[in-house]
Amino acid sequence: MSDQNYLLSNEQLLQVFNLTHTATAIHVSETAIIQEANDAMLKIWGKDRSIIGKSLEKALPELRGQPFIEMFRRVWLEGLTISGKDTAADLLIDGQLKTFYFDFEYRAVKDETGKTICILHTAIDVTDRFLKKEAIERAAEKEIALQREQELNEELAASNEELLATNEELQQAQEKLSVLNNELENRVKKRVRELYESEERFKTMAEGTDIFVAVGDETGNAIYFNKPWVELTGRSMEDLLQFGWADLIHPEDRDRYVGIYLSALENQTAFAGEFRILSKSGKYHWLLASGPPRLHADGTFAGYISSCIDITDRKKHQEELQELNEEMAAANEELAATNEELATANEELAQAHKELIEYIKKLSDSEEKLLQAIETGKMGTWSVNPKTMKITMSVFVKDLLGLDRDGEVNVEDVMRAVNSDYHDLLLNALDSAMKNHLSSDMEYPINNLITGEEKWVKAAGKVFLDQLGNPTEYSGIFMDITERKLDELRKNDFIGMVSHELKTPLTAINGFVQVLQRRAKMADDDYAASALDKAYIQVRKMTAMINGFLNVSRLESGKLMIDKKPFRLDELLQETIDESFISPSTHHISFGTSCDVTVSGDRDKIGNVISNLLSNAHKYSSNGSNIEVSCEVTDDNVIVSVKDEGIGINNDDAKKLFERYYRVHSNHTISGFGIGLYLSAEIIERHNGEIWVESEIGKGSVFYFSLPLT
Repeated sequence: MSDQNYLLSNEQLLQVFNLTHTATAIHVSETAIIQEANDAMLKIWGKDRSIIGKSLEKALPELRGQPFIEMFRRVWLEGLTISGKDTAADLLIDGQLKTFYFDFEYRAVKDETGKTICILHTAIDVTDRFLKKEAIERAAEKEIALQREQELNEELAASNEELLATNEELQQAQEKLSVLNNELENRVKKRVRELYESEERFKTMAEGTDIFVAVGDETGNAIYFNKPWVELTGRSMEDLLQFGWADLIHPEDRDRYVGIYLSALENQTAFAGEFRILSKSGKYHWLLASGPPRLHADGTFAGYISSCIDITDRKKHQEELQELNEEMAAANEELAATNEELATANEELAQAHKELIEYIKKLSDSEEKLLQAIETGKMGTWSVNPKTMKITMSVFVKDLLGLDRDGEVNVEDVMRAVNSDYHDLLLNALDSAMKNHLSSDMEYPINNLITGEEKWVKAAGKVFLDQLGNPTEYSGIFMDITERKLDELRKNDFIGMVSHELKTPLTAINGFVQVLQRRAKMADDDYAASALDKAYIQVRKMTAMINGFLNVSRLESGKLMIDKKPFRLDELLQETIDESFISPSTHHISFGTSCDVTVSGDRDKIGNVISNLLSNAHKYSSNGSNIEVSCEVTDDNVIVSVKDEGIGINNDDAKKLFERYYRVHSNHTISGFGIGLYLSAEIIERHNGEIWVESEIGKGSVFYFSLPLT
């Protein structure tokens, strides 16, 4: 028998091919037509043999928008071998779209002339291996976190022992209170007069500080949250008062922290704890919370004033966290002891001053709020006399500026410490406050007059009036924000520097691409011309992204200037629409309702806003759909709208769409960094206009912005 008799037929070869457990398929042509696939590969695809002879896109339509079809095309055209490990793929199995992970290889098989004759496709399903690896990594991270928490608890236990010794010293201080009783009687009347002013100052400080301040009554119900709580959670005051913050606590922290709070409430003792809370941006923030018990004048429990500070960054530095916890614990113990001392003193005075009990009760609550906010936040107070312009400052503020603790302070002394670039800003704010009785909230750099050290500070103030409407005091709070401000400045400088450096090589690439485009057209090289057109589009996209980052850097460093001049809005709209056709477009853009109107603004920056809205309409709507641009005049404003027939936006995403770096999570296949709409919103705001969106999932979106005509 000859050797030829042992050779297998094609059918026998296919039977052997199907026996291998490695998923294998053979594809031909640029569209990856399936010439053969073994049973293992058909099982992965969730298909039967009816797909043999079909292109990959028709056989598995769910692969549209995923990179695999383009990979097959490159392998066929360029004769490559492309492989990957732990690669995610979305496949339609039993009518459900599921995500699997594969180790795969697309290998071009060539004949003796080097021409690709087929593509050998192999794949191994490693979904279980990938998921187990992720689970092991998460378990390891959790173990490290638990170990850190245990170490912190041990350190706090040692601190409590030290605090017991401090309590003995405070007991001796109580004996001295009897000497102060006579003085307290004379101070009562003065304190009653200061009650209302004190309450107003507490509100000003609570609303102006970055500390999260909340007040609860004796039953545990919240009766007040300050502005930072609303900004962090994105929830209204009404929602927060209905215990609408507890569900935002991280599931791993919720039972522990709520248990600490309820236990303290039951025993009417101080509490302290850490927890993670979900912000409106979708990220968790670490908060350090503490609260001493408040007491009424008769010694009965009145609830808590709790304060929280954001320790997300400092959580990584264990030593700093330990020091902060020790200070907070000491402050809480001191405040608790002070409350007990004041309660004892108030009881002794109650017999002689029954008619003043209610006023003292209110005053005691207000004073506790004020002390809690100041001491917890490590901030100082200041006050300006409208008549003499003399300034009164707390020791904290004087030390920060490098002023004599015992000396008098005037405006000139403060200005010597303030950076000269901000003198006009501060003097204008002071003049506006005195003349127009306006509140202020400013951030600026200072140099300590003794050490020369530069710091960033935040000063917020309010003007207090008498019954006739005359200013009696301009006062507020003073905080050290150096760490946060320097982080922002370093970040903006880095983004600006990198973006600026990228523009130079990108400009050169753009020039070379344009030269090659002209040569390709002259040589009638359609393939090269098509490839260069696509390269030119990508260069334009990258240029737009870099310009966006530069504008963000300029915006946050105060260098993004608005040059307002009169211009025709309808002409700008038409120019921007025409420019959108410089690159190949598969959409139909129509300029619906036009308006013959002239506005005053920065023409280039308004053009950037229109261009960004048109670009988004292109990206988020399918080929062949319509995009309609229109504008109309209503009252004293002109409103521009860009309407598409795209995928639409849900309500939760629409609320956050104009925030910096925010992107809709469901659109992973569409490029972008979430800065275009943020910059557009800032530009429109600086023109005293508004920007918003109306959308419906699956039907499209309409973006609007308005500009004032006067």
